Amino acid sequence: MRAVSPIPAESQVKAPDRNRLLLIPKLIFTGAAVFAAAESSWRLTGFRPTHRDLLDFDRLYRAALDSPNAVALIGSSRVLYDLDPRILRRELPKCEFYQLGIDGTSALPMLENLALDDRFHGHVLCEFNARHFVAEYPFRDDEFHGLRYVQFIQRRPYLRFLNAWFSETLRQHSALMAAQDQGVDFLDSLKARLASLGRNRREASRALAETAPRDDRFQGLNSRGKDNSRAIAQWAQIDRSRGKIDANVLLRLVALWVETIRRRGGDVVLIRMPVSGSLKQIEDETYPEADQFIRSLGGSGINIIESAKEPALNGFECADESHLDADDAGRFSTALARILEDRHLLTRAASHAAINRE
Repeated sequence: MRAVSPIPAESQVKAPDRNRLLLIPKLIFTGAAVFAAAESSWRLTGFRPTHRDLLDFDRLYRAALDSPNAVALIGSSRVLYDLDPRILRRELPKCEFYQLGIDGTSALPMLENLALDDRFHGHVLCEFNARHFVAEYPFRDDEFHGLRYVQFIQRRPYLRFLNAWFSETLRQHSALMAAQDQGVDFLDSLKARLASLGRNRREASRALAETAPRDDRFQGLNSRGKDNSRAIAQWAQIDRSRGKIDANVLLRLVALWVETIRRRGGDVVLIRMPVSGSLKQIEDETYPEADQFIRSLGGSGINIIESAKEPALNGFECADESHLDADDAGRFSTALARILEDRHLLTRAASHAAINRE
């Protein structure tokens, strides 16, 4: 019988290195421990995760799609901070109001999205602002950051959506990530925490009002005495430096979008929100064609509520020239609800008269 020759040592399979196999779990455990320690430290200072507006927006948008009695509130911060959906629901219990306003942007990209989304069968309360009708179409990201919200709810591009969803979800549950977003210094936060023990923290709670869920956003926004002059000056400079763009394109498109929503049984009501003081003067001087836009839209059969021309709404003054104070926002919402009810503007119909877009 032939003897079997031994296998050369260099060809023998080496046993796996135990330490190498455990390296990745060790790194993961160490990273998790460091993150947990940092998270605990920030929470000890009193810092807490905050609601993420993008996730709130997406949740409310999905809910609006599932409700046949949905009324979407769309527009800039004037809608987000001045229209209280809970008061509107109280006054008009047959409707479900969803706050989809986006700070610092136009209502028109969202109006287009609602018109093109066949799943939406509700009504829309849409802010009218003349400056939004002299924008380029298709809408550009650099002009309307609200397109980020529209792209998120559309889930496209999908990889960007996944990245945004993961990032927003992490920040909503982590005080550490929330602190980094706000640029808060740990030692300063710790000193403030120690100094505040046993004292009334009402002012600190008020400072967090803007990070509250959307249905509570209007509460605590005490604008009286707030100096908004620097922001107003910036808006005026931007508006006056913009080149004039033919608004007829967007006027025709808005009529088309309204007609599309009407074919599904809903309707669109345009609302010209209150504005006061120097900002009103700037807007009137910069966009003298605003009344012409109103006449064009009204001539197309679109319902429009102008706050300045409504006896129940024209007495409201914006404390910072652009937004209502919290108490006034509640009263404004109540008065607006009564107008909507008296004029049957949110009554569902199988069909509406075709809009004249000539």
